[in-house]
Amino acid sequence: MTVYDRSKENPAGARTNRAALIGIGSMGLGMAMSLRRAGFEVAGFDVDAAAIARLVDAGGRGAASPAEAAEGADVVVSVVVNAAQTEAIL
Repeated sequence: MTVYDRSKENPAGARTNRAALIGIGSMGLGMAMSLRRAGFEVAGFDVDAAAIARLVDAGGRGAASPAEAAEGADVVVSVVVNAAQTEAIL
C-alpha cells in the first residue's frame, strides 16, 4: 500500500524528488539530464572532476564523494563500469 507523505512537498505543493548518480560520464550525465527535465534535484559524483563540472553546468549539484551525493536522495543510481567500482562506492 502506498501512503501519501505530505512532508515531501514544498510550500507551493509540488513534490521535490531528489536523485543521486554515482558515475556521471556520458551515460550517467544523460540520465541526470533526463531526471532534471522530470523535475528531480540531482546530485552526482564521479572520479573525473570534469564530469562533475559538466553536471554542475547543467544545473545539478556536484559532490565530493558517493556518500555526499546520496545524502538525502530518494533514489541512488550507480552508473559505473564494473563490479569492482560498484563495490568501491558501497
